[in-house]
Amino acid sequence: MLLPGPSGWGTYREPDFAGTTRSDEARSTASGDLTSPFCDKLGCGKIVGVKICIRFPLLLVLMLSPNGLAAQNQKGPPDESQPQYGAITGSVVCHDSNSPARFAVVLTIPIPVFDASGKRVTLPIVNGRDVATTNLDGRYILPKIAPGDYFVLAELDGYVSPVGQFSQDDVENLTPERIKKLAGLIPSVHVEPGKTSYAEVTLERAASISGSVTYDDGSPGIGLYVDVEPAQDVPADQQPLMQGLSTNRLQRTDDQGQYRLSGLSDGKYLVKVLMGIPRLEENPLAPEFQADPYEGYPVGGSIPIYSEKTLRKKDAKNFDLKRGEDLTGADIEVPLHGLYSINGTVVAQGSQPPIIFGSVSLQDVNDKTLKRSTTVIADGAFQFPYLPPGNYELKTTRLSDQPPYSPGHPDRGPDHTYADATITVQLLDKDLDGVTIAVPDIAKQGKH
Repeated sequence: MLLPGPSGWGTYREPDFAGTTRSDEARSTASGDLTSPFCDKLGCGKIVGVKICIRFPLLLVLMLSPNGLAAQNQKGPPDESQPQYGAITGSVVCHDSNSPARFAVVLTIPIPVFDASGKRVTLPIVNGRDVATTNLDGRYILPKIAPGDYFVLAELDGYVSPVGQFSQDDVENLTPERIKKLAGLIPSVHVEPGKTSYAEVTLERAASISGSVTYDDGSPGIGLYVDVEPAQDVPADQQPLMQGLSTNRLQRTDDQGQYRLSGLSDGKYLVKVLMGIPRLEENPLAPEFQADPYEGYPVGGSIPIYSEKTLRKKDAKNFDLKRGEDLTGADIEVPLHGLYSINGTVVAQGSQPPIIFGSVSLQDVNDKTLKRSTTVIADGAFQFPYLPPGNYELKTTRLSDQPPYSPGHPDRGPDHTYADATITVQLLDKDLDGVTIAVPDIAKQGKH
């Protein structure tokens, strides 16, 4: 990764509001909320929902017409003697201190081009290395960016991420409406081959929440993972990127059981400890790493315990955060008694091959917020530890007679197709062992 030097990088473009680029050769006139300059050579098209000023509108019409798009798709291989990439440079500033945002992460979000009907036509290509870190002056350079239009996102611990209100899917699949919303939050640039674009980003101080984790015997909860989630129930695929794309929001408690989570936007949150996440995946004294195809899959699942002392989300304490606020005293107590486990096996009936991989989901019959998922391992076994007494529905999904894919075991045969099976069990005041989930034979069912 290249870092900018103290004397800069050569030719700069004058920054305009909202991150547009200016140069002596081609200067854009701001119009409306955002000016997105387009290359007269590329004719990249229109960003739907963002007001733009184009010097060659006829070329734009041609490029977005069926014949123009066909011609664009029929272009020959690129001329290797000509520049194929552009660059993005700029600086990141912390608004609260007016100081450089040092060692902030900067990355690009590609902006798709839509035709007149709203269908996505093109999307700039993003490389996994299209990321930079600011230097001590808060400056950055992204030296090898494919031509196209991009939002420039900067993130730093303790500061609001502009994408925190979006889900991962929202960012990966931008629509005209989402583009409009993002355009009001972060700068955008247009990248041309052989040229440098400029974007300056200002970061706003976020909210934080802190507290302690203890076991109910008074000892500190050391090295436990702490996380937050929206107080309002949100489907898993729509979970917002609360602390951004580059920040790992999972924090571990220190040796006193203390934690602090920062980078949070305005909103209501729940705080939870996640038990059951392994801290060490392999013995560092082992002579060589031996890959386990089941490694990385949750055996038993992660067990959330919410503030102040409950496994049930519906009983969790809500915390209302405001931007810039440091909320303290969000303590969590982990119960040591009154929790039990469900242990069992998934068995294939009839002449079906043995089940050696898949998932079992669990949900409290009387509390839809208490739900987990675990992995079926090689002998068909599964387990759910740390559960309060109750009635639980267990359901199998994605069962397979093949192990999970791993680099050391690349050859997988075709999966046998299994039916899903569901049972209900009652967990009292002791562990429930020997549970069997029988998976019916689809072939035999079809004969009746």
